[in-house]
Amino acid sequence: MSVGAITQGPAIAASSVETKFRRGLWVATALSALALLSYCGTMLWAENSFSGPESVVAAQAVMLAHDGTLYYDLNQYPYTVCAYMPIFYLLDAGLIKLGLPAFLAGRLISFAALLGLIAMTRLLVLLYTENRTSAWMAAILVASSSLLESWGSVGQVDTLAIFFAVTAFYYYSRFHLRGESTLLAAGIFSALAIFTKQTAVAAPAAIFMLLAFRDRKKALWFGGLLGGGLMLAVPAINAALHGRFLANTVLANVNPFSGAKLLVQLQYAGSVCGGLLVVVIASFGKSIRGRGMAPCVYLGFAVAVFLATAAKIGSDTNYQIELVVLLAVCTAIGLHEAEFFPLYFGKSKSWITLLLLPVTVHVAVGLRVAVNMTIARVMTEKVTQAQMNDLRPHVASTGGLVLSTDYNAMVRLRGRMDVEPLIYQLLVGAKVIDPEPIRRDLERAAFSTVILSEDVQGQQFNNPEIATLVPSQIEEVRKHYRMVQHIAGPYLDGIYVYKPRSDAD
Repeated sequence: MSVGAITQGPAIAASSVETKFRRGLWVATALSALALLSYCGTMLWAENSFSGPESVVAAQAVMLAHDGTLYYDLNQYPYTVCAYMPIFYLLDAGLIKLGLPAFLAGRLISFAALLGLIAMTRLLVLLYTENRTSAWMAAILVASSSLLESWGSVGQVDTLAIFFAVTAFYYYSRFHLRGESTLLAAGIFSALAIFTKQTAVAAPAAIFMLLAFRDRKKALWFGGLLGGGLMLAVPAINAALHGRFLANTVLANVNPFSGAKLLVQLQYAGSVCGGLLVVVIASFGKSIRGRGMAPCVYLGFAVAVFLATAAKIGSDTNYQIELVVLLAVCTAIGLHEAEFFPLYFGKSKSWITLLLLPVTVHVAVGLRVAVNMTIARVMTEKVTQAQMNDLRPHVASTGGLVLSTDYNAMVRLRGRMDVEPLIYQLLVGAKVIDPEPIRRDLERAAFSTVILSEDVQGQQFNNPEIATLVPSQIEEVRKHYRMVQHIAGPYLDGIYVYKPRSDAD
């Protein structure tokens, strides 16, 4: 046997393993693409909301498109809080003015941001590893995540904000690794992220800290430019809106915190990205000693923001979007720094090769949830559409004020909201809003229709995350309104429709 034949044996074996691995990546890519298409299909097809906040954002965008107003006085009609910064609302209203339905407009913005996140994740990992396989894997981890796919097809601000934030960090990373003149771009995208969602501060905070350790002058320049710009812009907007901007985006956002809510968030995070966390922890030492230190710092700030905000009453799993994206980034970089790929392709017996298992589980769980979520969305849409058909005669031809805990109905049937009960009741509890004006309007039957998720003759909800009225207002509904129909629906016990009592009642 020739020497050449002997020396080529391991190389051929490694090549065979690598070929099979890449075939696996292609299969995962195809399945992730199918999952994305299923989410995209439901978001294009469904006429009703996928979440309560999606309805609120859509209603406010419609009102902005029609009336030119976004941030409202908290103590006047409409009693609705525009809880986020203006960029998403402005884009959404622009698409609505072009003729797109309200829900579709917001979903298209979010889905475009999701596709941008997938591409940006790949570019970011490629920048740090110069390894196309690592970058490919990172894109798959994001594209197959059920959490990212779900929120990336809902018309809320979160996915767009995180896209801007990750893009800001990408431009910082080009300066960090290559010395390119991209700090200005990093600052611009940081500002865009914050002006989309005010809690998108993890990326600029990480950039500032990393700059401070490297070049204090540039850190001060970056922080001064970004911070100074915010300090000028925010008061100017607030003054132009007579204080309504900060009242909506800051004061009305200080919701109560719940330890039980944080526990639920942590449990869900563990189920969704526990596998990625295992890989990040296992490779953490090699990452911070190698080129992965900067993304790990960003991940640390994202964890801090998540822990500081996830316990808010009313929070949902959208608070985990940035966390999942960065775990995917740090997983791919960590595998590269731990030399997973050459070890795996060489059939090494090292424990590092076992890290493929949690990565595979993450992808498999995401794809499985995609099937369940698609089925759930289809079933919910059918039930909700039947509910809208039954509710339309009570609302569509109604003039005057309408009070409804069903926000989806307000978007579909009226294109506006007079009262947003969930945030309203929290602000009443915090003594930010006086409940008397609405109580008096209920007393004099000023609302032509009242739609609640409960029978006012029964026991009232005692859950701060379920929209209802304060007790004094419920009492006025009992006295001055009669239930005209109970309509089945996909949530709770359906909805109860009330009309003012007549003299004969």
